[in-house]
Amino acid sequence: MATYTNFDDEIFSQMALEGFTETLAPLSAFSIDYAPNPMPPGNVVLVPLIGGLTATTFSTYETTNGSLSAITVTINKHKIIGVGQSDLDAAGSSLAKLEKFGFQQGAALALLVFQDICSLWTTANFGLATAVSVVDFGVAQIRAGRLLLGQAKVPAQNRNMILDVEPFDNLLGISNFIQVNLSGSNETLRDGRIGRALGLDIFESNGLPGTASVMGFMGHASAIAIAMRYLQPQAGHKYDIARAVGDPETGAVFGLRAHYSEAAGNRFINLECNYGYSVGISNGGRVIKRLN
Repeated sequence: MATYTNFDDEIFSQMALEGFTETLAPLSAFSIDYAPNPMPPGNVVLVPLIGGLTATTFSTYETTNGSLSAITVTINKHKIIGVGQSDLDAAGSSLAKLEKFGFQQGAALALLVFQDICSLWTTANFGLATAVSVVDFGVAQIRAGRLLLGQAKVPAQNRNMILDVEPFDNLLGISNFIQVNLSGSNETLRDGRIGRALGLDIFESNGLPGTASVMGFMGHASAIAIAMRYLQPQAGHKYDIARAVGDPETGAVFGLRAHYSEAAGNRFINLECNYGYSVGISNGGRVIKRLN
């Protein structure tokens, strides 16, 4: 069993939050409703999807030209990662090791959440953008998917693409592509990042299974709706620590619970994430598949 020492829940939770939010960063491409609030009655959250606005000739100020629709998302997913330490192992390690361990625990929890949400990336839920070998993935394939989105009347704003590490790496090897990106920013060469290309915000993730046929997804933010809330323990609990840990910028949240088992002579720390997801506007996304 993994162990921890010199536990400081504030330091630990902040490092865990950093790993959690960094791993979940690609999900910001979609319609998200994260909040540190306790789970609502019925575990149902309405995640807003912003519709298109259409201008018209003036006739009155009492009119609306757009809509704010919503997808009902049931928070029915519960992922958890725990660590424990026996009395015999209670002698401390350095604070630096504790911080690194918190980061890893948060990242591991977020990775499982991310992989679960990516299970929506099927051609049964969305159309196909392109099917190509990894070594042949490049600008032409991005253009093909972009064209399909345009033909489906998907809004040009808030388009995104999430790629597995292999197709993303292939983009980094295309000299003309890199030169164009360098003209606007040096982050490609310096940090290995590609901020935007052909009107899409681009994210890299190592969360996709390496053997999966799906190696990416492109589409509008409304393609997928995700909700996340804190699971609050019932009144009368005997946890030493039971609280929400939330990111003030994105609202991403996980629960932190710690308790000591007298029977086991062991102290346990658990991080948990409660969330749900649903296909939003199915025509707003396209799947990128590998042939090899």
